[in-house]
Amino acid sequence: MADNKRKAAPAFDIRDLFSKENLPLISLIVLGIFAVVSLIVTIAVFHINPIIACVMVILEAVLAACLNQIPIWIHGLVFIAQIVIGIMASQVPFMIFMAFIYVLGVAFLYVWANR
Repeated sequence: MADNKRKAAPAFDIRDLFSKENLPLISLIVLGIFAVVSLIVTIAVFHINPIIACVMVILEAVLAACLNQIPIWIHGLVFIAQIVIGIMASQVPFMIFMAFIYVLGVAFLYVWANR
């Protein structure tokens, strides 16, 4: 009779999902979801060429990776410069999406480096 005891399955705890060790994964998922949503919105609503939109998302990720070791105030200047470029190119909403992809990319790299 002692052999018939069932082992209890480990209970799922939401606090374990949002623990410090899973923070880089969560930030990467948020970045990916925001990138996909921004691509869909810019292609469907703003009528931007899909190739241009995808290239800009990749360039924003590369820019965030290249500039992740600089002081925070320079990231603010890059953010402002992207908005100004959007104003100059008459594509302000598109460049706002791209600037936030840059910010999320920098945040992901910061979380990943400091885990």
